Amino acid sequence: MIRTVTIPLQESATDMAREEILKQVAHLSNSLRNPRLSSDGAKLKFDVPEEEAEDTRHHAEHLCALIQRSLRNLKRKVVHRTRAMSRPLIRGTTAPGEGVHMAGPGQVMLEGLPLQLFRYFDSALAQLERNWTTRELLTPTLIPADVLAKCDYFRSFPNTVTFACHLEPEASVINAFRARHEKRTTIDHEALADMSPPEACLAPAVCYHVYHRNQGVTLPPEGIAYSVRGKCFRYESSNLREMARLWDFTMRELVFLGTSDYVLQERERCVQIFGEFLDELGLAAEIRTASDPFYIAPDASSKTYFQLTAETKYELSALLPNKQRLAIGSLNYHTDFFGRAFDITVEGAGPAFSSCIGFGLERFVCAFLAQHGDDPGDWPEQVRTAMLSEPLSTMPQVSPFEVVTHK
Repeated sequence: MIRTVTIPLQESATDMAREEILKQVAHLSNSLRNPRLSSDGAKLKFDVPEEEAEDTRHHAEHLCALIQRSLRNLKRKVVHRTRAMSRPLIRGTTAPGEGVHMAGPGQVMLEGLPLQLFRYFDSALAQLERNWTTRELLTPTLIPADVLAKCDYFRSFPNTVTFACHLEPEASVINAFRARHEKRTTIDHEALADMSPPEACLAPAVCYHVYHRNQGVTLPPEGIAYSVRGKCFRYESSNLREMARLWDFTMRELVFLGTSDYVLQERERCVQIFGEFLDELGLAAEIRTASDPFYIAPDASSKTYFQLTAETKYELSALLPNKQRLAIGSLNYHTDFFGRAFDITVEGAGPAFSSCIGFGLERFVCAFLAQHGDDPGDWPEQVRTAMLSEPLSTMPQVSPFEVVTHK
């Protein structure tokens, strides 16, 4: 039996508190569904099996109190607001339409117009990256578990990790597994005991590969920039929904390594260049301060507070139907954390600082279709021209947008 749990909050939740509560409450239980806040922000509600209701209520009350206490006096900063935000139009939906097929929880297949849009955004963003002289890096889908540990991922985001497992390389284990699954169409409950301890995980972000690649390296004083594209995996429990929040998705990232002045300067250039790109797309969106979904732990709220007050994370937040929002990209400043973790130094300047600018390609498609709809006649002319002037198989892999000469 499913029960709706209602939790009165200590005070009406602010915009940032609402976002953090809904972001984190889904990880309290795999059975928790439909978390929502009342219109005045004074109550949290969610659905959960009767036998889990009281325990989940207790954890949710503690979570809400912690988040509200840590964010009470904070106000969000907006560093870019698109022209379309003054008169936003929502012509579409986030529900899977023609060309969007959900293959499993958080797994999507694209074809037709959605696939064309995916390729268009991939190409357009790649073209904008030519504003910088970058090194390209082909990265694996897997990432060594000890590298992810150096990135502090197991402590900060253990709930989202996808582990890469395989059977113990022993004949008895393999034969027993094969025999049990001779006629099964699903993996049995004994299978986990047959697995070796995970040596690798599926990469949750492509920028981690860049820091691993430069481990022990001394960088030139002027710093370096990387252009990287790859698959990423983050398990988000009941937050997984349609194309808006996937387990398996594709990222394009710009990664800057160098002095603090260098990486912050380049992040500011990114705010300007990619903010103009959002305007050209006619998207109602903002680039604003945000925080990562740190796992519920004693220091989670202090990490969130630091990110928001120090402005170490900006997100590209696009409007969706029903006044919802979707982060389709982020602009992150890591101070010298990864420089110290991977012993990356800058010649004559000590540990390297870093910044990564990431874009979720499937999320770009989702936000664009939600706002502009699936009729190309309603799309911005430059997008329509670039996509529909060529067949899908011969579509040019460049953006129609003019870019600044190489620096």
